[in-house]
Amino acid sequence: MTKKQRQDVEALIIKFFDTLDKSRTNSDYYKEMFSQMSDEQFLKMMKTKFPFKFHYRPSVVEPTMNDVEKALKVIGVPLMEEINLGFLYEDENGKPVKSQKCLVGYNYDKKVQQMITKKNKWAAEIENRDMKSGRLNGQDKGAGTSEREFESLTTLGLDKTLEEFAKPKADAMLSKNVMYSNIASTGMVRLKDLPNEIDDSLSKNLMNVFMIGSHLSTNLINQDNYTSSNLKRG
Repeated sequence: MTKKQRQDVEALIIKFFDTLDKSRTNSDYYKEMFSQMSDEQFLKMMKTKFPFKFHYRPSVVEPTMNDVEKALKVIGVPLMEEINLGFLYEDENGKPVKSQKCLVGYNYDKKVQQMITKKNKWAAEIENRDMKSGRLNGQDKGAGTSEREFESLTTLGLDKTLEEFAKPKADAMLSKNVMYSNIASTGMVRLKDLPNEIDDSLSKNLMNVFMIGSHLSTNLINQDNYTSSNLKRG
């Protein structure tokens, strides 16, 4: 990086922050930082993924949407964009129809780490369990299913697989016992043959107890303000 190139980069950064923050809080901060950096340090900072952080001071640094739009124009980033709507229509050349210009936010999907089979430890047993909450613990904790895995199954439309993981393979102990019994006696099990009781879940029962203890009525397990045990007793 030449001296001229560094000056141009610094000037663009300061112009951006001056446009976004009229108090100069951010531009003064970065001017001070850059003045103490060698060319090597400056270049190393520029190569990082997110080298800049907006320093916010309540009642002092409060950019308006007009300030945001002007600042984005400084660095050539459009605030309003057209969206390709290929799922609605594509012409004979495969060119999708576009939406009107709109405000676009980007959500970067992280790889679902728990779906990767390469782990330091993979538990196959589910014996060590907190019998109040139903959660696996100790050496069997690795056999648990994460929220990200459930979200992935939902996205893929695997409803029956989701039901299997969330009930008999989770903390539905009645359903789990029937599942093990069927496998032991017939060598197979079908999801439709397993009981599906509303109160067959350790975690739901624990949450229901907490709710009742807090004087809150829910239909998580209760029906018409009656607990499952009262309903079963008639």
